[in-house]
Amino acid sequence: MSSSKRENIEQIPREDNLGEVQKTVSEQGGVEGQRKEVNVGDYAKAAALGQLLKDLNFPAAKSKITAFVQQTQQPLNISRKNRDEIISLLQENLQEGKRYQNVSEVTSAAGLIQQ
Repeated sequence: MSSSKRENIEQIPREDNLGEVQKTVSEQGGVEGQRKEVNVGDYAKAAALGQLLKDLNFPAAKSKITAFVQQTQQPLNISRKNRDEIISLLQENLQEGKRYQNVSEVTSAAGLIQQ
């Protein structure tokens, strides 16, 4: 599936719609029989990182991941400030020499999601 077919920008959390995202998460947390398996520290950054890495071929090392994010064209729904903060998180938190298998591992290692 090409990235253009799977991208629906309206569904990706942004800084300007976090209240709406929090409301949805709260509603999902109240569904009986469902268990929340992860804690997301920053929905906008976690979603932005997922969007930035969606076309990266995994497994990938820290250097490949950070270079890919830096070279990726700026998506319309991710602010430059948010992107710069994501790059800093990756540089500070990803381990040298480790090969990350997927976006989930990267967001966890960056400290955006706790499992």
